[in-house]
Amino acid sequence: MITIIYDGACPLCDHYITRLRLVEAYGAVELVDARTQSDLVRAYWAQGYDLDQGMIVVIDGTVHHGAQAAMMLARMASNDTIIDKACHSTMSQGPLARLAYPLLKIARRIALMLKGRTGLANPISSTAPPHR
Repeated sequence: MITIIYDGACPLCDHYITRLRLVEAYGAVELVDARTQSDLVRAYWAQGYDLDQGMIVVIDGTVHHGAQAAMMLARMASNDTIIDKACHSTMSQGPLARLAYPLLKIARRIALMLKGRTGLANPISSTAPPHR
């Protein structure tokens, strides 16, 4: 079972998750919008995972966050198109994923700003998202 917790309001995140076609390849994939107040989302915030700084991918009980999560997804994705292959070759390698991930976070912030949205707020604390 694979669980992916990501920002459902981010068009880039949503497109990336959809493009991976993990359901076709792996079957049981649970997609969770980090903007929901689900018990699962609250539990990861409570464990100290900052969902505004990165998605979470849980594979067979192992939690991957941020760049590591993106790297795991890239490794599992299909390589059907040139774009898929480029993404796979960049994001599936640890050092490259760690270098590219901050740029992806900036792109997410810009995409959210263009949509008039803010970052994710931690539902466990009263702190507003760090970037508005």
